[in-house]
Amino acid sequence: MRIGSGYIGSASLETSVANVEIIPTPPSSLGWTINYKLYKFSFINTQACTIKINNGDPIFLQANQGLNIDQNDKEITSLKVCENNVNFSWVGAF
Repeated sequence: MRIGSGYIGSASLETSVANVEIIPTPPSSLGWTINYKLYKFSFINTQACTIKINNGDPIFLQANQGLNIDQNDKEITSLKVCENNVNFSWVGAF
């Protein structure tokens, strides 16, 4: 059983910049020394796009297909949208 410590995600609908990380770096001012490892993660895209998870191979998503990861899957440390101007939102638990 996993007990998390918090949630992060989009404050509003976001627009992608090609190959730019969407998961922020944790605040060092709060004592963080490692990056987020999200054990639950949801991503929704409004246009078709390609994503890279944890710097892996490109994965195509149809418009509004999205992605959901839970505690049984590998943790998410990185997600990048490969194209510009894709609207999306996301939420994760760490």
